[in-house]
Amino acid sequence: MLIKPNPASTTLYASPQEMESHAVRFIMAEKNIEREVINLKINEVPEEVLELNPCQTLPTLFDRGMVLYDLSVIMEYLDERFPFPPLLPVDPIEKAEKRLLIFRFTRSQGCWYELVNTIETGNEKKASEARKILSSNLIELIPLFAYQPYFKSDDMSIVDACLAPILWRLKKLGIKLDSKKAKPIMDYANRLFAKNSFKESLTDCEKEYN
Repeated sequence: MLIKPNPASTTLYASPQEMESHAVRFIMAEKNIEREVINLKINEVPEEVLELNPCQTLPTLFDRGMVLYDLSVIMEYLDERFPFPPLLPVDPIEKAEKRLLIFRFTRSQGCWYELVNTIETGNEKKASEARKILSSNLIELIPLFAYQPYFKSDDMSIVDACLAPILWRLKKLGIKLDSKKAKPIMDYANRLFAKNSFKESLTDCEKEYN
């Protein structure tokens, strides 16, 4: 296994089971980026990389001598560095809207990624509350899942790359949505899951989640 980054390639250090890493793997597969993806625990990341990542978190991207470690920064960098297919719109208003959605789902207080983390790591009471909130939030957005093939878009975007890991984990999280009421959500999810790039993004342990 390659542990130290290869200066001549794009190297992603990723967790084999966390959503942030899954989202980045999905994007890299969708863009068919020539890459080294190293799935490991944070304490296995080379010291020379961690020294350049003050947060000491995964995913961490090494490319062209740079080390990037914020999820949004990594995703936007990959979209600009490897522009085809584009996963963010060119129009500044539409791009700002996508950025807000990403913030809402992955980084804001009480965001969906935070809720998933609480379900997975919190005590029984906190996990139950987070499960109810996430289920309710999903149901509230059913009209948006039904409106276009992808989330508020006719084409796949980074937003979809962020949502797919959550939806893939619903069974593992103990969340069961009403099959009739939530059909638009499941149709949307299955559309993402059917993509070869999504299948390619899955680690061995993630394949068992659904």
